[in-house]
Amino acid sequence: MSPVSLTTSIPASIPVDVGRDEARELAKRELLDPVYAKAEPPWWQQVTSWVLDKLREVLDQVGDAAGSALWLLVLAAVGALIAFVIIRRTGGLQRARAGGREIFADGATTADDHRTQAERAAARQDWAEAIREGFRAIVRQLEERGALDQRPGRTADEAARDAGLVFDDLRLELDRAARTFDEVVYGERPGSAPEYQAIHDLDRDLSSTVQVAL
Repeated sequence: MSPVSLTTSIPASIPVDVGRDEARELAKRELLDPVYAKAEPPWWQQVTSWVLDKLREVLDQVGDAAGSALWLLVLAAVGALIAFVIIRRTGGLQRARAGGREIFADGATTADDHRTQAERAAARQDWAEAIREGFRAIVRQLEERGALDQRPGRTADEAARDAGLVFDDLRLELDRAARTFDEVVYGERPGSAPEYQAIHDLDRDLSSTVQVAL
Protein backbone atom coordinates (compact mmCIF):
# COMPACT_ATOMS: atom_id res chain seq x y z
CA MET A 1 0.00 0.00 0.00
CA SER A 2 1.41 3.42 -0.96
CA PRO A 3 1.98 6.29 1.50
CA VAL A 4 -0.77 8.20 -0.25
CA SER A 5 -3.41 5.54 0.46
CA LEU A 6 -2.41 5.41 4.10
CA THR A 7 -2.63 9.11 4.76
CA THR A 8 -5.85 9.77 2.91
CA SER A 9 -7.87 8.00 5.63
CA ILE A 10 -6.41 10.11 8.44
CA PRO A 11 -8.62 13.00 9.64
CA ALA A 12 -7.46 16.41 8.44
CA SER A 13 -7.41 17.70 12.03
CA ILE A 14 -4.42 15.46 12.88
CA PRO A 15 -1.00 16.58 11.61
CA VAL A 16 0.42 14.01 9.21
CA ASP A 17 4.06 15.03 9.41
CA VAL A 18 4.94 13.87 12.91
CA GLY A 19 8.01 12.15 14.22
CA ARG A 20 8.50 9.49 16.84
CA ASP A 21 8.48 11.82 19.87
CA GLU A 22 5.39 13.65 18.67
CA ALA A 23 3.64 10.35 18.00
CA ARG A 24 4.37 9.21 21.54
CA GLU A 25 2.86 12.40 22.90
CA LEU A 26 -0.22 11.98 20.70
CA ALA A 27 -0.61 8.42 21.92
CA LYS A 28 -0.24 9.43 25.54
CA ARG A 29 -2.82 12.22 25.24
CA GLU A 30 -5.26 9.96 23.41
CA LEU A 31 -4.99 7.03 25.80
CA LEU A 32 -5.33 9.26 28.86
CA ASP A 33 -8.43 11.00 27.49
CA PRO A 34 -11.01 11.48 30.33
CA VAL A 35 -13.64 9.74 28.19
CA TYR A 36 -11.70 6.52 28.64
CA ALA A 37 -10.61 7.20 32.21
CA LYS A 38 -14.22 7.43 33.48
CA ALA A 39 -14.68 3.67 33.26
CA GLU A 40 -12.76 2.20 36.19
CA PRO A 41 -9.84 4.40 37.27
CA PRO A 42 -7.66 1.84 39.11
CA TRP A 43 -8.08 -0.79 36.41
CA TRP A 44 -7.73 1.76 33.63
CA GLN A 45 -4.52 3.22 35.00
CA GLN A 46 -2.88 -0.20 34.90
CA VAL A 47 -4.06 -0.93 31.37
CA THR A 48 -3.01 2.51 30.14
CA SER A 49 0.45 2.12 31.59
CA TRP A 50 0.86 -1.30 30.00
CA VAL A 51 -0.35 -0.14 26.59
CA LEU A 52 1.87 2.92 26.60
CA ASP A 53 4.89 0.79 27.43
CA LYS A 54 4.12 -1.63 24.60
CA LEU A 55 3.45 1.19 22.15
CA ARG A 56 6.71 2.86 23.12
CA GLU A 57 8.58 -0.38 22.41
CA VAL A 58 6.98 -0.65 18.98
CA LEU A 59 7.80 2.95 18.12
CA ASP A 60 11.42 2.51 19.23
CA GLN A 61 11.86 -0.60 17.10
CA VAL A 62 10.26 0.76 13.97
CA GLY A 63 12.00 4.15 14.02
CA ASP A 64 11.30 7.26 12.02
CA ALA A 65 11.92 5.60 8.66
CA ALA A 66 8.50 3.96 8.59
CA GLY A 67 6.85 7.36 8.21
CA SER A 68 4.32 9.35 10.18
CA ALA A 69 1.32 7.46 8.78
CA LEU A 70 2.33 4.34 10.72
CA TRP A 71 2.32 6.22 14.03
CA LEU A 72 -1.19 7.47 13.42
CA LEU A 73 -2.48 4.08 12.32
CA VAL A 74 -1.04 2.42 15.43
CA LEU A 75 -2.54 5.15 17.59
CA ALA A 76 -5.96 4.80 15.98
CA ALA A 77 -5.91 1.00 16.29
CA VAL A 78 -4.89 1.05 19.95
CA GLY A 79 -7.43 3.74 20.82
CA ALA A 80 -10.24 1.86 19.08
CA LEU A 81 -9.33 -1.42 20.79
CA ILE A 82 -9.19 0.11 24.25
CA ALA A 83 -12.45 2.01 23.74
CA PHE A 84 -14.12 -1.25 22.71
CA VAL A 85 -12.79 -3.10 25.77
CA ILE A 86 -14.00 -0.35 28.11
CA ILE A 87 -17.46 -0.29 26.57
CA ARG A 88 -17.69 -4.05 26.95
CA ARG A 89 -16.49 -3.89 30.56
CA THR A 90 -18.91 -1.13 31.55
CA GLY A 91 -21.97 -2.64 29.85
CA GLY A 92 -22.31 -0.13 27.02
CA LEU A 93 -22.74 -2.82 24.36
CA GLN A 94 -24.72 -5.32 26.37
CA ARG A 95 -26.27 -5.66 29.76
CA ALA A 96 -24.22 -6.80 32.68
CA ARG A 97 -24.90 -10.52 32.59
CA ALA A 98 -24.21 -12.63 35.63
CA GLY A 99 -21.07 -14.52 34.67
CA GLY A 100 -20.55 -16.09 38.10
CA ARG A 101 -22.23 -13.31 40.06
CA GLU A 102 -24.34 -14.85 42.77
CA ILE A 103 -27.79 -13.72 43.86
CA PHE A 104 -27.33 -14.26 47.59
CA ALA A 105 -24.62 -13.22 49.98
CA ASP A 106 -25.67 -16.03 52.34
CA GLY A 107 -28.17 -18.85 52.47
CA ALA A 108 -29.84 -18.07 55.78
CA THR A 109 -32.18 -15.16 54.95
CA THR A 110 -35.80 -16.08 54.27
CA ALA A 111 -38.03 -14.74 51.51
CA ASP A 112 -40.00 -12.74 54.07
CA ASP A 113 -36.79 -11.18 55.38
CA HIS A 114 -35.74 -10.13 51.86
CA ARG A 115 -39.24 -8.85 51.19
CA THR A 116 -39.19 -6.73 54.34
CA GLN A 117 -35.80 -5.26 53.46
CA ALA A 118 -37.05 -4.48 49.96
CA GLU A 119 -40.11 -2.67 51.29
CA ARG A 120 -38.02 -0.63 53.73
CA ALA A 121 -35.62 0.35 50.95
CA ALA A 122 -38.52 1.34 48.71
CA ALA A 123 -39.98 3.48 51.49
CA ARG A 124 -36.78 5.55 51.56
CA GLN A 125 -36.59 5.46 47.74
CA ASP A 126 -33.41 3.41 47.64
CA TRP A 127 -34.45 1.66 44.44
CA ALA A 128 -31.20 -0.22 43.93
CA GLU A 129 -31.49 -2.00 47.29
CA ALA A 130 -35.24 -2.46 46.86
CA ILE A 131 -34.67 -4.19 43.51
CA ARG A 132 -31.86 -6.33 44.86
CA GLU A 133 -33.81 -7.51 47.89
CA GLY A 134 -37.05 -7.83 45.93
CA PHE A 135 -35.47 -10.18 43.40
CA ARG A 136 -33.82 -12.15 46.18
CA ALA A 137 -37.25 -12.52 47.80
CA ILE A 138 -38.57 -13.98 44.53
CA VAL A 139 -35.83 -16.56 44.21
CA ARG A 140 -35.89 -17.48 47.90
CA GLN A 141 -39.63 -18.04 47.95
CA LEU A 142 -39.32 -20.28 44.88
CA GLU A 143 -36.69 -22.28 46.72
CA GLU A 144 -38.82 -22.45 49.87
CA ARG A 145 -41.81 -23.81 48.00
CA GLY A 146 -39.70 -26.33 46.04
CA ALA A 147 -40.06 -24.71 42.63
CA LEU A 148 -36.29 -24.24 42.54
CA ASP A 149 -33.67 -26.37 44.22
CA GLN A 150 -31.45 -24.62 46.75
CA ARG A 151 -28.27 -24.27 44.73
CA PRO A 152 -25.33 -22.22 46.05
CA GLY A 153 -23.88 -19.81 43.51
CA ARG A 154 -27.01 -19.55 41.35
CA THR A 155 -27.05 -16.44 39.16
CA ALA A 156 -30.02 -14.28 38.23
CA ASP A 157 -30.09 -15.56 34.66
CA GLU A 158 -30.02 -19.16 35.84
CA ALA A 159 -32.83 -18.52 38.32
CA ALA A 160 -35.00 -16.87 35.66
CA ARG A 161 -34.35 -19.66 33.19
CA ASP A 162 -35.11 -22.45 35.65
CA ALA A 163 -38.17 -20.71 37.10
CA GLY A 164 -39.46 -20.05 33.59
CA LEU A 165 -39.68 -23.79 33.03
CA VAL A 166 -41.99 -24.05 36.02
CA PHE A 167 -43.97 -20.83 35.50
CA ASP A 168 -44.19 -20.59 31.74
CA ASP A 169 -46.75 -17.75 31.76
CA LEU A 170 -44.33 -15.57 33.70
CA ARG A 171 -41.21 -16.42 31.71
CA LEU A 172 -40.82 -12.94 30.20
CA GLU A 173 -41.37 -11.22 33.53
CA LEU A 174 -38.77 -13.46 35.16
CA ASP A 175 -36.21 -12.71 32.47
CA ARG A 176 -36.91 -8.98 32.72
CA ALA A 177 -36.51 -9.08 36.52
CA ALA A 178 -33.20 -10.94 36.20
CA ARG A 179 -31.95 -8.40 33.69
CA THR A 180 -32.92 -5.54 36.00
CA PHE A 181 -31.21 -7.25 38.95
CA ASP A 182 -27.95 -7.71 37.02
CA GLU A 183 -27.92 -4.17 35.65
CA VAL A 184 -28.61 -2.60 39.04
CA VAL A 185 -26.50 -4.84 41.27
CA TYR A 186 -23.55 -5.52 38.97
CA GLY A 187 -23.91 -2.75 36.42
CA GLU A 188 -24.25 -0.20 39.24
CA ARG A 189 -27.31 1.41 37.72
CA PRO A 190 -29.51 3.26 40.26
CA GLY A 191 -32.78 1.56 39.32
CA SER A 192 -36.21 3.14 39.43
CA ALA A 193 -39.56 2.93 41.17
CA PRO A 194 -41.30 1.28 38.15
CA GLU A 195 -38.60 -1.38 37.99
CA TYR A 196 -39.02 -2.17 41.66
CA GLN A 197 -42.81 -2.22 41.26
CA ALA A 198 -42.48 -4.75 38.43
CA ILE A 199 -40.40 -7.03 40.67
CA HIS A 200 -42.83 -6.55 43.55
CA ASP A 201 -45.76 -7.47 41.28
CA LEU A 202 -43.89 -10.52 39.97
CA ASP A 203 -43.26 -11.68 43.54
CA ARG A 204 -47.00 -11.39 44.23
CA ASP A 205 -47.96 -13.18 41.01
CA LEU A 206 -45.55 -16.04 41.63
CA SER A 207 -46.90 -16.47 45.16
CA SER A 208 -50.42 -16.98 43.81
CA THR A 209 -49.51 -19.06 40.73
CA VAL A 210 -49.59 -22.84 40.70
CA GLN A 211 -46.41 -24.30 39.26
CA VAL A 212 -46.62 -26.68 36.35
CA ALA A 213 -45.50 -30.26 36.75
CA LEU A 214 -42.18 -31.07 35.06
